[in-house]
Amino acid sequence: MSEEDQHQRHHTSERNPALDGIRGLAILWVFAFHAEALLLGGALDPPSNWGHALAAKGFLGVQLFFVLSGFLLARPWMQAASDGSARPSPGAFLARRAGRILPAYWLHLAVLFGLILPLLRGSYLILGTEIGWTNLALHVPLLHFLHPGSSSSLGLNMALWSLSIEAQFYLLLPLLAPLFVGQRVLLSLPIAIALALLWKHLAPTLLLDWIYLTVPPSRLVFFDPVSGQAVAFPANMMRFFLERQLPGEFMAFALGMAGANLFNRLERVTTDAQRQWHGLLDAAALVSGVLATWALITLPVMAVLAGAGWRNLGMPLFLVSCSLLILAAARRTTLIDSLFANPILAGIGLVSYSLFLWHEPILRLVAAGWLTPEPCSQPLCQVMVAFTIALLVAILSYRFAERRILFRSGK
Repeated sequence: MSEEDQHQRHHTSERNPALDGIRGLAILWVFAFHAEALLLGGALDPPSNWGHALAAKGFLGVQLFFVLSGFLLARPWMQAASDGSARPSPGAFLARRAGRILPAYWLHLAVLFGLILPLLRGSYLILGTEIGWTNLALHVPLLHFLHPGSSSSLGLNMALWSLSIEAQFYLLLPLLAPLFVGQRVLLSLPIAIALALLWKHLAPTLLLDWIYLTVPPSRLVFFDPVSGQAVAFPANMMRFFLERQLPGEFMAFALGMAGANLFNRLERVTTDAQRQWHGLLDAAALVSGVLATWALITLPVMAVLAGAGWRNLGMPLFLVSCSLLILAAARRTTLIDSLFANPILAGIGLVSYSLFLWHEPILRLVAAGWLTPEPCSQPLCQVMVAFTIALLVAILSYRFAERRILFRSGK
């Protein structure tokens, strides 16, 4: 879910509040999804109202983060190609990324496995098992979503899967970004979309049996998303695990990089042409956003999770909508700026990375009764308590883990 923060030519002197607002939207959507599952009785299908319908699809907030990462991280390569300057150094880029995400992430892991684990599981015993040390060994370097046994993070914070995907993307970005520069994007983007769709169709079929036959059963342990109970890895979740490896998720990053290419082109047109483009971007972002919202309200949850129609058509169109929204926000177009640059969304977006790290374990602690005040027995009250605590922890994490590192590194 993390992105490059300060490689922007347009409005470089300060953060872009509209982009922060989009971060805020994404993390609120992800929070709503986990709150729905852990405190409000799970996804309702059919949902009781449009709010439940959107919350039940909140896992798509991660896709919005992926598009945003592709957009922001590719910008320096687009700029270098435009003005003839040197490309970003891969080593320096990776060092910045590590400094950006690892301190807060490692702090979170220490608390997750050191304090939250015994509260939710009753002891540290699981850490002495094969599946326990496998999780420890793979989470530290952000490789946990490459192994099915560590993909669910011991049922403590299953949202961490996306950070592993992000880290893999960072490693490959110095090789991938140049493929989306200039006219190359016209070839690279359709190839990326086709390969992602091909992976999602073929990987589960080709790799499912191979994993069950080659990985020892002691390492094929899955933790139920709601109860946290350890069970043998179910086939449907193994398909989810395979589909959502980086090749399957690359479509989102690719559309983000394509958006960065278009942003760079708009930097070079005349002021009058920019005004025309801004009007078109506002209209396109609004129309596509309304259509995407309507589709997500009306579609059943399983159609979005596993339906071929959504996979082949719905998801690509949704990701295009995300890319248009991000491009409009980056350009500070009138309508999108007025919607997303408000202080509440932008403020939440500012701490969105830390909020992403902490929200699910705190929801689980509230659900287990550890953080729930006695008068607060109603689910909605518990959601508000969980969000308040998660936001406070995120602010502290941002202040003392994220911001201090960013300040010291001069970012």
